[in-house]
Amino acid sequence: MRDADVTHETTTITVNGEPAEVLEGVMLLEVLRGLGVEVPTLCHDERLTPYGGCRLCVVARRDAQEGLVPACATPVQRGMVIETDAPEVIESRRQQLQLLTLDHRMDCPVCETRGDCRLQDLISLYGLPDEQLPFDRKSMPRDERSPMIVQDPEKCVLCGRCVRICDEVQGEAAIGIVDRGLATRVATPMDRPLDCEFCGQCVNACPVGALVARPYLSDVPVWQREVVVTTCSYCSCGCQVTVESHEGKLLRVTSNPEEQPNHGKLCAKGWLGWDLLEEPERLEGPLLRRKGRLVRVEWDEALDAVACALRDARSASRPVVGVGSSRLTCEDAYLMQRFLRSVVGSPHVDVGPIGGVSALVEGMGEINGVPHSTATLTDLAQADVALVLRGDPTRTHPLVKTELVQGIRQRGQKLILAHAISGGLERHAQLYLPLEPGTDDMFVNGVTAELLKLGPAALQSCVDVPGFSDWASSIGDYTPEVVAACTGIPAEQITQAARMLLEARKTVAVVVTGLGIPGDEARVTRAAVRLMSLLGLAEADRGVLVLGENTNVQGVLDVGLHAGLFPGHRTATDQSARQELQQLWGGEVPAGPGWSAKEAFSRCSRGEVQLLHIVGQDPMAAWPLSFQARKAIDGAAFVVVQDAFLTKTARHADVVLPVRILGDRDGTVVGADGVRRILRAVRTPPRLPQDGDLFVELARRLGTTLPQGEELQRELAQLLLWPHGRVPLRRFDVVSPPIRHPAWSGMLLDVSPQLFHSGSITRRSRRLQELAPTLVVRLCPDDARDLAVRNGDPVRVSAGERELMLRARVDATVRKGTVVVPWQGSAGDSNSMLMVDVGASLAVNVRRS
Repeated sequence: MRDADVTHETTTITVNGEPAEVLEGVMLLEVLRGLGVEVPTLCHDERLTPYGGCRLCVVARRDAQEGLVPACATPVQRGMVIETDAPEVIESRRQQLQLLTLDHRMDCPVCETRGDCRLQDLISLYGLPDEQLPFDRKSMPRDERSPMIVQDPEKCVLCGRCVRICDEVQGEAAIGIVDRGLATRVATPMDRPLDCEFCGQCVNACPVGALVARPYLSDVPVWQREVVVTTCSYCSCGCQVTVESHEGKLLRVTSNPEEQPNHGKLCAKGWLGWDLLEEPERLEGPLLRRKGRLVRVEWDEALDAVACALRDARSASRPVVGVGSSRLTCEDAYLMQRFLRSVVGSPHVDVGPIGGVSALVEGMGEINGVPHSTATLTDLAQADVALVLRGDPTRTHPLVKTELVQGIRQRGQKLILAHAISGGLERHAQLYLPLEPGTDDMFVNGVTAELLKLGPAALQSCVDVPGFSDWASSIGDYTPEVVAACTGIPAEQITQAARMLLEARKTVAVVVTGLGIPGDEARVTRAAVRLMSLLGLAEADRGVLVLGENTNVQGVLDVGLHAGLFPGHRTATDQSARQELQQLWGGEVPAGPGWSAKEAFSRCSRGEVQLLHIVGQDPMAAWPLSFQARKAIDGAAFVVVQDAFLTKTARHADVVLPVRILGDRDGTVVGADGVRRILRAVRTPPRLPQDGDLFVELARRLGTTLPQGEELQRELAQLLLWPHGRVPLRRFDVVSPPIRHPAWSGMLLDVSPQLFHSGSITRRSRRLQELAPTLVVRLCPDDARDLAVRNGDPVRVSAGERELMLRARVDATVRKGTVVVPWQGSAGDSNSMLMVDVGASLAVNVRRS
């Protein structure tokens, strides 16, 4: 692991008799591997600080400091003479391997990790000394108390990789090395059952099978498995995942440390949440409503029914509405919006109320002109100061959390964490600012006003931007004292945050999104862009990173799955863009923006919509105010749902078309960083179409064609540009005066995404449900004590006439004055009470039942 900010001078050393120009001060192991010289290791991981525990990487020095040295912990010095395959080096490695086998039960033929064990590989390569050492092994039983991870201490070689990656990368320190001498082992604090984030980092880091994933225990050897590298389909981080399968059954999920952007890191969803592909409740064929009941029919009958309903809507000149999902691939989303616009002739196509859409379109788009982030995950990893707004990425985007922890622990990165909810990252922050709900933008405006007074270097470049003068006058109202009164943050901490940002060479502002997070994400994003503009927004080391809620929020906006956007970020009011599309698509394209999903559902409720086509969404279970979605579904004359499961919404549809899901799909997605990545089916997919295939088939039934395969990719390439570039601020807008909200009466209800559970998809994973099996109220210890509530006690959560009775769980990561209730739990329609409108906050009363 090398600090990218440190400059190293070039020097000359000799390796195995050959001179080499290398960087002085870099660890010898990195240099040797860069020269193509293989050096064995067990304890080394490039993501971690050097440990030097296994001693297998020893090499011989032949210069003034002659002797065997560990390559992983020895920095390059001028004039070094190194031999990597000298006889004493080989013998040292063989002896060390022999010592390691004394601590490792050698049951290779029946081991779960046979064929994928680094110790086994090294013994095969180097062999063992002929003379065996006497040793009376201490018996240690397997620890199978954890629901997901099995520990076998008799296989552990004490390399420390699991302990160090949990501490240095995850920042959790859930396990450690305990006891001494022959009794030394890896264990949890007080030997309790493992209770952690279940990211799988320790399992994937273990080189010898001492830690294995319970769900992935298999007798199929690694050489018989099919291996596919794909993109995780949960959040928008774009993590690369390696999935192993055999005869269609998923066997193991890992990640390659060399793959960007996650470098081997995963979260619980990305590691465990793939079992939903094998969920028995998945639909296997289309359903059609007959005499009030959904019955199984053939594909032709179902598609003919949809095509007939579309013709009827066209004949009656009645509106057709399409609502898609930000989990669709770019290709499927593009085909959906093109089908609605060019085949059906309807402008009413939208992606729905998903976290990140408003931040990108109404936030970045309105103020920058282009709805995409101006920073990447790489920028965040290299930032001197990170400003995280609206939420804790521990719960929503765990990769971002690990990037921040690594930056803080290994590079001295400073973190400013400002939001109204908590998730555990605050213990790593240099400045934690627990804002009053909905005041995030006021805080950012206050910091911006302080920066304006301090005179940042980039100020001169902002003066000529339209609207700057009026904006500067309006932002002056946000004095530290006024902002402190609104946000609950001391005035001196607002000034401190401004100075930290001003003094940093590289700065990234992160806007966390997700349904249930209080505050207007678009307003916060606009404030963050203006703040970063004073620091040099268009420069390579500063920017705003919007973390969309789902895997392809950015991608579906790129391809035009939005009521106000054409493909390529052109607004739906742009007549030249409309004419270009008409020429490319060979037909009429409706003018002007269509209805947003919210507006469309309102019109459905009033009986104004002839056909409602819902793709990959479950509004009746997963949208804010979901009880209103039922009125919309019932109010539309004809409802079509494309989904992998018979969701609440699908149960009320006229036609249900089953499709592939997540890891069964092929295509591309665009992460929060603007990089387009490949999504591959991780196994032989079921005999079901992708969403885009259905639009192609419906278009054929309506007498036209849509592009497929290479033709589709050429059309996308003609309209779009990936990756996105940096853009300067387009204009400054006057900000509204600061308003102090009334004091809270009760406790803040936090229904934002949780680490193991974030919506209608994770609910289908039995493994994730096992980690978060029941709907509970989580309280901080202080609030629990004040309410005389203990773990497991029944409590009542009420807001007006709405009330839920749930069990309590005391959790130290919950902020005081807040109650956390995952709104997509197992309590049926509970979210009808819990989930208020997007960005709204709800005060509730909590009492022991």
